[in-house]
Amino acid sequence: MPSVIGKRTARTAVAALALVLAATGCSATDSPDPGDSGGGDGGTSAEIRTDRPSALADQQVGIEATGLPENSRVRIVAKAEDWLDQPWSSAGTYTTGDDGAVDLAEQAPLGGKPYPKADSTGLLGAMLPEKGTEGAETIGTGKAFSFHPEAPEEQRAYKVRLSVRSESGKELAHRELKRQWLAPGTGHRKLSESEDGLNGELYSPKRGGGDKAPVLLFGGSEGGNAGTYAAALLASHGHPTLALCYFQCGKGSERPDGIERIDLAYFERAAKLLGKQEGSDASKLAVVGNSRGSEVAQLLGQRKPELVRDVVVYAPSAVVNGPFRGQGAAWADGGKPIPTGPIPLDRVRGRVLAVGGGNDKMWDSDRATRAIRSRDQSGMVFPGAGHHVNWFPYGQPGQEGGRNGQIVSTAEADQQARAESWPKVLKLLDR
Repeated sequence: MPSVIGKRTARTAVAALALVLAATGCSATDSPDPGDSGGGDGGTSAEIRTDRPSALADQQVGIEATGLPENSRVRIVAKAEDWLDQPWSSAGTYTTGDDGAVDLAEQAPLGGKPYPKADSTGLLGAMLPEKGTEGAETIGTGKAFSFHPEAPEEQRAYKVRLSVRSESGKELAHRELKRQWLAPGTGHRKLSESEDGLNGELYSPKRGGGDKAPVLLFGGSEGGNAGTYAAALLASHGHPTLALCYFQCGKGSERPDGIERIDLAYFERAAKLLGKQEGSDASKLAVVGNSRGSEVAQLLGQRKPELVRDVVVYAPSAVVNGPFRGQGAAWADGGKPIPTGPIPLDRVRGRVLAVGGGNDKMWDSDRATRAIRSRDQSGMVFPGAGHHVNWFPYGQPGQEGGRNGQIVSTAEADQQARAESWPKVLKLLDR
């Protein structure tokens, strides 16, 4: 892992350079690289245009390349680095029109690769680790992998470099796009077990936005705190959000190492703290759980309706399962084990929204989603999607699953599931 001090020093140097360039009237992101003409083959004045220089990581951005040779093939590339400074990229080939332009919102890449249809942000969702990087070694192995930049509390946004190249490979133009986790004015506080009795990351929205539904969010059997990026985005949308770690929380933590007799009281404490935050309307509190976390999310909605209004579950189970890395019961309520079996939803005060994949190789979230829907709740099933339908679009490419030696890539369908379900989640929270 690269030195944090080294990385921060490098960032400081880049920031200082940007100030110098600004003072001299130059742009660090829009100017051609040293030695690059900045124009293009045949004397063109190529340019990459975006409809805004920065946007939240879950928002679409208009991308267009102009000033190119007419009716010619060009290659547009998106590139970013993850938290280990490993490069991820995607590229598509397009044909310019009579005006020498390519609008990604109107034109799909030739051959349907790396994404199948016109999508202004398709390249961002299709990035994969470049050959020779750590992530690239997992492609074709059946292991799940995805793009992780620096954590939101460490780096509020990440940068994507967009470039357009001629058929010969010459770079004609480039531009930098900023993808934000935390919008200006949003805040963050780390919760500790010693001071708060909780292990998590609390993200607060910009002040003055009115009281909105607070969101308690947690992951599944992967352990740790997997929901920080989504939590930061929800705060940017105006919702006080707590990404909670409930097991396998790292060195010094007193949380258990597996899902074994984890008491709902821990989540109740988190909900009560969240409801007291500035900008929270505690009566609208929602819980969002992924995979094994879907069980406790539904249990909270069913057993604690005085605290929880709405429930969102990704790749869910419709039943309480046994422990993970433990014995006895997985969950408890007031010290009493919660038995395995179907989870009733008749006492949920608000709505349950379930999102499942029809090609889930981890467990049958398709059937579970349909079961939840049959209990007078809402469910969305995406036939080609796998187990990684969770959270927001455009930011988690590369997922794949395997069973009985067969590797099935579901990245494209997973992206579709996120793109279609995320707006519905936001709408549920805002109602």
